[in-house]
Amino acid sequence: MTPSKFLHLLLTAGLAALLGGSLACGAPRGATDEKATEATGPQRGGSIVVAFTGDISGVNVLATPSSQPTTEIAQRLFLTLLEEQPDYQDDPPTFRPRLAETWEFSDEHKVLTFHLRHDVVWSDGVPLTAEDVRWTWQAQVSPEVHWDNSSLKSSVEDVEVVDPYTVRFRFSHAYPGQLVHANEGVILPKHAWSKLPFDQWHSNGPWFIDHLVVSGPFTLESWVPQQEVVLKRNDLYFEEGKPYLDRVILRIIPDASSQLTQLLGGDIDLVRQVPPAMAEKIAENPRTKLITFWPPQFTTLIWNLENPLFKTAEVRRAMTLAIDRQTIVDTIWGSFARTSASPYISSVWGHDPDIEPLPYDPEAAKELLAGQGFEDSDGDGIVDRQGKPFRFDILVNSGNQERVDAAIMIQAQLRRIGVDAQPLTLDWNTVGDRLDERKFDSTITGLAVETSLDLTPYFHTDTAGVRLNLGSYSNPEVDHLLEEARAQLDLEDTKPYLYRIQEILQQDQPHTILWEPQRTIGLSRRVQDAQPNAISTLARLEDWWVLSGR
Repeated sequence: MTPSKFLHLLLTAGLAALLGGSLACGAPRGATDEKATEATGPQRGGSIVVAFTGDISGVNVLATPSSQPTTEIAQRLFLTLLEEQPDYQDDPPTFRPRLAETWEFSDEHKVLTFHLRHDVVWSDGVPLTAEDVRWTWQAQVSPEVHWDNSSLKSSVEDVEVVDPYTVRFRFSHAYPGQLVHANEGVILPKHAWSKLPFDQWHSNGPWFIDHLVVSGPFTLESWVPQQEVVLKRNDLYFEEGKPYLDRVILRIIPDASSQLTQLLGGDIDLVRQVPPAMAEKIAENPRTKLITFWPPQFTTLIWNLENPLFKTAEVRRAMTLAIDRQTIVDTIWGSFARTSASPYISSVWGHDPDIEPLPYDPEAAKELLAGQGFEDSDGDGIVDRQGKPFRFDILVNSGNQERVDAAIMIQAQLRRIGVDAQPLTLDWNTVGDRLDERKFDSTITGLAVETSLDLTPYFHTDTAGVRLNLGSYSNPEVDHLLEEARAQLDLEDTKPYLYRIQEILQQDQPHTILWEPQRTIGLSRRVQDAQPNAISTLARLEDWWVLSGR
């Protein structure tokens, strides 16, 4: 799974955790969906409306900032080599065939060969071949393209075209995440998009829409920025008879209450995150049901280490000790979230069970700040150092009420130790721009760790100051441990490195990890065979269909 801004999972957050989740649905009233399905079977035609909080940033995911909406749409337009499954709670994920029918490693595990389907064509009729796979990799690692997740391809030395339907990934060394990293990212159309040089990709976003060809189940029918994205069936999609839906309308609705009102009123069919206070209402409504699972995602308060206030680990630990995270979770989420101490969330195999969240201890926080030279020298209630008050902004996006509420609670809690934290609530696109330009003091965002458990994009020195290492964190020992973990082949051999990384991050506190949220999805009962999961809320969208007359 791609790390996202959510950020964004930025973002994407966007993710993901790394934990298989269970689905829980509200009980139906009247005729059950199961009976309706048995009577009719999948029906072709119709459309659904999905609510998104933020807009996509384009159709070329390599040349646009990572975000959950952009990634979700790209995976409907383009195929990946394999389809990752959400079954990695105890072990690494499994995969099912997608563009690749079969795959195998060489004896030394440094060469991974994919055998592609012969019946996949682009929407203009041109066959999709190994040339597209190789060219996509060249774009992913191009310094001119500067893809957010290029570090995931750092151990791929070459991608070799053996024949039109056979492609080999050659790695510098064997390590646990090879299959995950080879599969990361959608395959793009060489014959259509190679006409634009890599160094022009970032300045020509609309060009890719004008020259769009797709291999996935849907293509782009229209896009009105900040309003809606409309997908329509790709008639040349390789799975016969699919997708069942004619169209999927992705409506941009920043306000969560408006999303829910429209879901309950029948104007939209899916809300990707139901606020905890509304979950029971969605579950009990005869027209809707609630789907819940633990996604591969955590919500975190990131400190910008380029800000002099947050240079030392002692100050960052003081911030964490002064934030009552359990009260925040209980107040905002109830049972739909849990506190966390690690970017490897509680339900994933790499989580260190001995790592506990730092306690809520404002007195200890005050002592740490005093040791760093902060005191209230002028009696105004705000501690200062060399005459400069401890004052900063907490950047949050206006479309996420849970984060806005958390920022307000954090403001009040930090005020008790003499720190003036001011929530700065801006629209999603402006927040993304500020993060890209590093114009923030701190920010609350959602992040996901990809399923090989590689934290390089978030915490390695080489990624400091680029897209996903938002706080510009750098620690030589963490760098070494990340590199050593990637050098192992056996899963169990990586655990000592992962555990030590978590210990260091607990001491350094580059983030104050606030909570692990449960995903609560509201879905109209007229939508059939929808199975949102920890990988994607629109997973297997080509299998979704709607009951006629409902």
